[in-house]
Formats: sequence, C-alpha cells, structure tokens
Amino acid sequence: MQEMDEFIAMLRDSAEGFLADFQASPGAKTEIAVPRPLNRELWTAMAELGWLGLLLPESQGGLALPVAAAAELAEVMGRYRFPVPYIEAAIMPAQILAAADNEALAAELISGETLFSLAWQDRAGSDAAFAACVLSDGQISGQKSFVAAVEPGSQLLVCVSSVNGPAIVLVNSDADGITAQRSATASGSFCQLSFDKVACAPLLAGPAAEQALASALAAGRLLASAFLSGLSRACLRDTVDYLNQRQQFGRKLSSFQSVSHRCVDMHIHIELTEAVWRVAAESGDAASLSAAKARASDVAQDVCRQAVQLHGAMGFTEECSVGEYLRLALQYGNWLGSAKSMRRAFQSARTAEALA
Repeated sequence: MQEMDEFIAMLRDSAEGFLADFQASPGAKTEIAVPRPLNRELWTAMAELGWLGLLLPESQGGLALPVAAAAELAEVMGRYRFPVPYIEAAIMPAQILAAADNEALAAELISGETLFSLAWQDRAGSDAAFAACVLSDGQISGQKSFVAAVEPGSQLLVCVSSVNGPAIVLVNSDADGITAQRSATASGSFCQLSFDKVACAPLLAGPAAEQALASALAAGRLLASAFLSGLSRACLRDTVDYLNQRQQFGRKLSSFQSVSHRCVDMHIHIELTEAVWRVAAESGDAASLSAAKARASDVAQDVCRQAVQLHGAMGFTEECSVGEYLRLALQYGNWLGSAKSMRRAFQSARTAEALA
C-alpha cells in the first residue's frame, strides 16, 4: 500500500511538470466551435510517460495500476484544464482491450501509434449500447453517437447486437461505408457515426462484451469525476486570484462579504466532491460511482458559472481562461451521464442493494 502511494505521488509530480509546461505553450489555447484533431505529438509524449497503458495488465505491456491511480492523474489534468480526450481514447479503450486479451492491439494503444475510440452510445440521452448497430455476415450497420478521437486510421471499438447476443467488434475508421458527422467539443470533437455494411473483426461477445463495457463506463465515470474535481479547484483558485487583484470603491473585490461567502461555499462543495470521488475509487460500487459523477457534474458547472459572473465582463472574453474551464465542465459534466441521470442511477443501485 505504501509503495502504491509513493508511486501515485510520483505520478502526480511528473504530471504537474508536464502539464504546467503544456499550459504555458501556445497549443494550450482552444478555440470555440472548431473541431480540433488530436495533437499527435502530445499524444506520443503522453505515451512515453506511460499514461496510455496505466490500466492494461503487465501481460499486455501495461502497468497494471488500479483505476484509482488513473483517477489521480485525471484530477491533475483537470487542474490544468487539459483539453485532450485522455479518458475517451486511452482509459476506456484499455478496459475493452484488457478484456479481449489482445496483445497486438494493446501494444498499439500503449505506444500511441494508433488511436482507439469506443463507440458505445446508441443515441443522445440513452444508455443503450448494443441495439442501434447490427452485426450480420461479418458486417455492421447502424449508428453511434458521441464518439471521441475519430481520426484517419483510428480503430473503432463498436458495440453491436448479433444473433448470438451483444458483441464488441473492431472497425477501421477509414473503412468503406462509414459516414462521420463531426461537432466541436472542449476536448476536440465528437462524431455521429453511421455504418452501412462495414467490415469488422470480432473482439468480445456475450456476457464478456457486456462486462467489458460496464468496466469501461465505470472507469470513465470515475475519471470524469476526478477531472471535474480538479477543474473546479483550479477554477476557484484562479477566480480568487482575480478577486484579490481587482478593486472597486478602493477595496479589493475579495474583501466584500457577499463575494467571500460565495467563494467559501464553492470551496466547501469542492472538498466534498473530492471526498466523494475518492470514496468511489476505493469502493468501486455502482452507487458510489453514480454519486461521485452526479456531485462532480453539479459542482463543476456551478463553480465555473459563478466564476464567469465574478470575473464580470472579463469572464465573457476569450482572453480570460475561465471560459475554457466552463466549456470543459459542460462537456464532462454531461458526458457519460448528467447529474440528473446519475442520481437516478444512484437510486436504482441503492434499491437493487436493498432488494438483494
């Protein structure tokens, strides 16, 4: 346990240095409403740091760390408003490849040479994963929503239905029959994908496919909660720094009681958010994960919106970083389940536990 704590501390320290350098670089500034391709040089640098294979087993060349360690890294990424789809293109695909026990594909992910995207969601506002795409005669047809990191040469891990039940198949994004409708996000882009008799290769089927997807979603929700926690903390820190610099009526804005009370309230909520996601990381049960994602989503969006208000007119300019915080909070606060849907999931999990 002590060795793991020391390793996590070193992981956080290395991430702090890397992300601080990135945030100071010109590439850290994002644009509004412009879909951005993944920065492959940055992705390769992340691969060299070992971040892409954190959760993969040692037999596949990974570090075999617990998901809690990856969550610590995600929290640091949130503090530096890191606009890269790390959770979407590394952590969640790794859960699928680990279950598939495919060393060749795992090596491609770890090296950063190939991008992997998990295409699981059938449509907006739905948790359905295996209904909208159908596998027949080695080809798939149907649609998937909110697929991140779809680039030329990406490998798509697509959840499908077949005559033998649910399955996860591998599809090359350059294959004939794929239509992509791309939209901008704070971390790059999401795609609406349509498949028309696209050739694929099987990876997982039946209960194994369902379990692998459940593991990927659980890991994604935990890391998104940690990311939002770090994002909230950094946004409040920057806001307090701004309030300590700006003056009104000869006084610092931070000296006004109503302003300081708002900042204290936000700080308390952020502390609670961090405590909740850490409990979820330790327990790993569905109810705790739902509670963590619900709280993190609510708090991050509330803190960032208040930060815009407290910055005044500056908060609405692109020169002010608070807008980047808000865009990331809106994206990750609703991705993989909004606060409302996560509260429903929490209640369902608690009811199931009571009936068991």
